[in-house]
Amino acid sequence: MSFPSFFRAAGWAALVVFAADCAQAQSLPLSAAQSQSLGLRFAPAAAAAELDATGNARVVLRPDAQYVVAAPYPGMVPRVLVALGQPVRAGQPLASFASPQLYEAVRALAEARSQATLAGQVLARDRSLHEDGIIAASRLQSSQARAGEAAAMVRAREAEMAAAGVAMAPRGGEAQLVAGRAGMIAEVNAVPGVRVDAAAPLFRIVDPTALELELLLGRDMPAPRGGERVEVRARGARGSVAGVVPAGDGTGAVRVRVVLEQRGDLQAGESVAATLRLRGAGGGAGSAEGGRVRVPAAALTYWQNRPGVFVQSKEGARFVPVTVESTDDATATVRGALPAGARVAVAGIAALKGMLGGGQ
Repeated sequence: MSFPSFFRAAGWAALVVFAADCAQAQSLPLSAAQSQSLGLRFAPAAAAAELDATGNARVVLRPDAQYVVAAPYPGMVPRVLVALGQPVRAGQPLASFASPQLYEAVRALAEARSQATLAGQVLARDRSLHEDGIIAASRLQSSQARAGEAAAMVRAREAEMAAAGVAMAPRGGEAQLVAGRAGMIAEVNAVPGVRVDAAAPLFRIVDPTALELELLLGRDMPAPRGGERVEVRARGARGSVAGVVPAGDGTGAVRVRVVLEQRGDLQAGESVAATLRLRGAGGGAGSAEGGRVRVPAAALTYWQNRPGVFVQSKEGARFVPVTVESTDDATATVRGALPAGARVAVAGIAALKGMLGGGQ
């Protein structure tokens, strides 16, 4: 054999031996006596169908739970009739309102109603004359058209007043801003005697029971999917994930919108600890692609900057790398190719790492 051929053959042999040593370095043969002397103790790992992730959540009002009463025209608020935190019903007066444009709108509505009444009387008279054969059908049709136009003008003027949220008081004719829906006064910006511009927000009415959660999850947590469960156990609230969007701050975090099905004793504006129950993506202990497994927190260790656990085997123990998804004081939820019914070391791990590093 020539020298280059021998060199290549020797090189391949050395590479094979090195690869075999690397593969065996992950497995540590141990006798029962050695395991006892090292103080090894193993605990079972359980397949985790769900991952509990805890995060900080803000209690916020639903977008449809807020209603703003704004100034319909430039004007002034002579009197404020409600106070902050007061419950109100739909149509309840909130404040009196004075504005030249409002008075013009009221005058236009009164004129439209007067014209509609007159057009209705003319139509009734022409219909009677037509039945008696005194006038032609064309004249009756003209009266019907004018009555229809007058009625349409009344509806338009009434819609304008309704959209403005203005009602006239039964006595004295004072114009009043009214609540468009029932709820609680959450904000009062109207100051008696101060002029306001058109569309200036004067009152904010909210439904204090229409709450949802806004949960922020860091980049190290798995992204939730729609419909996954969320609980605030200490406050008796629960709900489900309705939407997930990136936080937009460059950190890789995500914002999770949670619709509450049971709000417990939550109040808008407070921060609470919420538990997100992430469903497993299939697999489990023994899954080829590595399922989600829950192990004791003491079993989790690091070797060569990689997290993993020592799994009990027939020969002794072997190191299995894992991906950590969640940890707390008692347990760690990991993903890795652990065999079915795996038992992981929870004591004597330092000795196993020493042996794995060749320090036996």
